[in-house]
Amino acid sequence: MEKIRDFIKKHKMLFSIGAAVFIIGCAYFIGRQQGAVVDKQTETSQPVEVPQDLLNNINALQNKLDISQQNAELLQGQLEKIQTGQKLPVANYYVTAPTTEKAATIVEQQIKDNDPTLPPAALEKTDRTVVSAITKDATGKELAPDQQKVDVYKINLRKDHRIKVGATVVDDKVYETVGYEQNRIEALAQLQGKDLKGATVTWTAVQW
Repeated sequence: MEKIRDFIKKHKMLFSIGAAVFIIGCAYFIGRQQGAVVDKQTETSQPVEVPQDLLNNINALQNKLDISQQNAELLQGQLEKIQTGQKLPVANYYVTAPTTEKAATIVEQQIKDNDPTLPPAALEKTDRTVVSAITKDATGKELAPDQQKVDVYKINLRKDHRIKVGATVVDDKVYETVGYEQNRIEALAQLQGKDLKGATVTWTAVQW
């Protein structure tokens, strides 16, 4: 620990400059992309029909839903619990259709149209919505027609990027503080007006 402190003290200017450049770059990128992000969020929040065979495929979920690999892995784990009956549905409702696949298409359109006949849970605003025709059981065996169904999964993703604002007090002086965090890395810059007074870079060594 002492060696780390000495290293940081010896290279504190390098840390300060690096953190400041990093945060300013992130702020610029975020500001420039803000409009595009809003449009992207609107697009990705629309329901997506995913075949049952792809629900256990992490790469397919990542590509279909435009999510990170980590989010795809977490999602696949939750879907597995649902498919094996460890998690029960919040609501059930019925649609009339010649096939389960056609029913899935109808449900997808109903969600897009905010159909008031749907249960509130199906219309809940979330980061992603997946509609899937379930025609096989957990072992891959074809289900009887009266046991087939359409599942709707409402998904809120773990956010990988975070912008933080706050204040830092050093020797009775207060500095405005802005920060950027991604996964285990966090960068902070201390400001007084327009002047950069300090910078901090931290990383999470242990998490639970």
